[in-house]
Amino acid sequence: MIKAKNKNSLPQALPLKQYEPKPYDEGAARKYAESLEKLLPLLDEMKNTIKTMQAKGKELEALQQRVATRLKS
Repeated sequence: MIKAKNKNSLPQALPLKQYEPKPYDEGAARKYAESLEKLLPLLDEMKNTIKTMQAKGKELEALQQRVATRLKS
């Protein structure tokens, strides 16, 4: 186990870098927008898949309830 020489000594903070905003790059912004537009159909497909899975889950719950009531009787 490593022991500190002086328990009251705190680690020194690193100097903060000055924030320098990058110049606006229209080409990069256009590429980013195009890549986002390509993701929209995939997002729609995922939403539809989730809705389908939720509907099937409700169907399965109803089926489980019917089976449980038949087993009880």
